Amino acid sequence: MNYYLSFLLGTQLIGVLFIVIGALQRFLPPKKINRWYGYRTPNARIDQETWDASNRYSAIYMMRLGLLYYVIGTIINTIAALYVADYDKQNMIKYFVLFAGAIGIGVLSTMATEKYLAIKFKNKVKKRRK
Repeated sequence: MNYYLSFLLGTQLIGVLFIVIGALQRFLPPKKINRWYGYRTPNARIDQETWDASNRYSAIYMMRLGLLYYVIGTIINTIAALYVADYDKQNMIKYFVLFAGAIGIGVLSTMATEKYLAIKFKNKVKKRRK
């Protein structure tokens, strides 16, 4: 039973988690700039317009990366289950992919959203940097 549960809740779980977080942020966006909920970087908090745009963009990007990672996680999980005989080695591969995926999605979505803000609001972002 533990083996099947491990297979179902393997590396693809991070993809599902980011899809859910992105969907929550997309369909229940933060109304005002705050410190608790939403995409909260200094560039996003310049004013309400940048806040709304950054939260909308990051939510969509997070859901896309989550879907991509779900597919990649499922493939890696299946390959590990079929070709790696040792259960401990399977778990080591899964944990590595799990943590690398979580960090990777967070870093990629932040970088893409900051680039989007720098292009869309170039005057506001440049003023803040000076």
